[in-house]
Amino acid sequence: MAVLPAARRARARRRFRLGVTAFALAALGAVVVGTVQVVGGAAPVLLVGGILGVTASAVVLRRVSVIAARGAARPVEVAPTRTVAVEVQDVPLAPTPRPTWTPRELPRPLVASAGSRAAAVVDEQLAREALRAAAREEAARELAAEQAPTPIEAARPAAAAPSPYAAMGYVDDTEIEDHVRRLLQRRASGQ
Repeated sequence: MAVLPAARRARARRRFRLGVTAFALAALGAVVVGTVQVVGGAAPVLLVGGILGVTASAVVLRRVSVIAARGAARPVEVAPTRTVAVEVQDVPLAPTPRPTWTPRELPRPLVASAGSRAAAVVDEQLAREALRAAAREEAARELAAEQAPTPIEAARPAAAAPSPYAAMGYVDDTEIEDHVRRLLQRRASGQ
């Protein structure tokens, strides 16, 4: 079932009017809320936005009604339908083959042939680029080595030779026993 273009246009107009009306109602609600806010001491942003929305909707709805009235006043002219006799061919025609286009083959570039001067120039450029890349990599490695953090072993102070005073106040049991033996030997000998 095919829908006539006039019916499609009328349906589209109805949907558009419904959408604009819904927008106008939302803007009217914004005017009411904005008025309450302004009375409460807030900024009139919502009130002004609502007023602009209602005004724009009214202008659009007025324009749509003028266009609809103009369309209803015009009588629709219907052209009489004519039947045209169509000639029917009794022998089917074979489709004519379309000529195909084949592009010409381009000559091979001189760079592709080994031993040519162009190939030597390209090889030289590739070698130069490889040297530049190697130099960039080496510079990046050196920069990374300079910026590398110091290892913790190097950052810690080296263990210094033990100080003779480091063991002061620490008495070992063997030292005590040795001292006691010497004292006892001296007493025994009478010194």
